[in-house]
Amino acid sequence: MPEIKTCPGCGAEFYAHIECCADCGAALQSHEENRRAQEEKKRCMDRELEDQVIVREGDRKWMEELLNVLVDSGIPAALNVDTQCRKGCCNDAYRLLVSSRDAENANERIEDHFRKVHPELRASNEMISQGKCPACGSPTGSDTVECPDCGLILIVVDQGNDQQAADGCQIKNRVFLPGEYPDPK
Repeated sequence: MPEIKTCPGCGAEFYAHIECCADCGAALQSHEENRRAQEEKKRCMDRELEDQVIVREGDRKWMEELLNVLVDSGIPAALNVDTQCRKGCCNDAYRLLVSSRDAENANERIEDHFRKVHPELRASNEMISQGKCPACGSPTGSDTVECPDCGLILIVVDQGNDQQAADGCQIKNRVFLPGEYPDPK
């Protein structure tokens, strides 16, 4: 039986002469390498986080992806979930936690992953730094919320619904972009 390599990302199996996964592009590993990597990943996830800080907040799927990115990089991390209110008007809040000593490294790794997933951001960030809208190239100010020409939203502003706030519900409309570091408290 020929030797088989496994993709650590999606679990697909390939012949030994193939180096990268055709499905997700990850470097393939032998069964032994994959087993050791899975054991290390489990040890990393089982480590206790000291002085926890929130590095990202978002929907479940995105936070689980970032959790895997950090754990695969050897950074211990965990997910915290605040379930929605009983009235059904709020979504569950997923928070990605790391120890305070790993926060900077975790943010750098997340930014690297984000740039890999969204390569168009480099050009967009260059245009924004030049004071231009990344969609249409129109001049914009540093505090411009919406491009006056094409309507692209340049800054996400937190806004809450007064009725929901009065009902004791909290609206979170927060987006963390690369380079942002959330308040750990």
